[in-house]
Amino acid sequence: MSAQLKLTIDLAPLKRLQRKSPKAFDRAQRKAAVQFLNWANNGSKNSAKKPPIRWGVLRGSSSAFIGTQLVTTYSQPGIEGKPTPAKSPDGKPEDTTLTFAWNTDYAWKMHEWGQNEKEGWGEATKRDFDAGNKWLEEHLRVDAEDLMEFIRRQVLKELSL
Repeated sequence: MSAQLKLTIDLAPLKRLQRKSPKAFDRAQRKAAVQFLNWANNGSKNSAKKPPIRWGVLRGSSSAFIGTQLVTTYSQPGIEGKPTPAKSPDGKPEDTTLTFAWNTDYAWKMHEWGQNEKEGWGEATKRDFDAGNKWLEEHLRVDAEDLMEFIRRQVLKELSL
């Protein structure tokens, strides 16, 4: 497996909803995993931050998991090169853990790369003012609460509550 940039979000605070309806909770988690992966790759209402881009390989190498189960990989038209999305997460997280991974040799480097690095960003990243480093940290910070609320609303909607 390539080097990965990973983030996990523990959904344990929503355990009560999971006990109320495990099936509805599972469906809500799946929708939320897809939603957060989209926010992290394309920006959200809380932050327009997104990964740097040259051909789209970094974004195309991202995946979302619930526990050890693959939910989705990110795809977007026009990705050149060969994205390598992870098909299984490292370790064995609990079933209320969402894991997001960017599975390329340079994912961690791009996330941590300083704004003033010697070589700088590529032209596509420079043109997209919201692309650059720390996109994942930013979305965890500004979107985690919305993610929990997204799941809660999805479960309650499905249960007609």
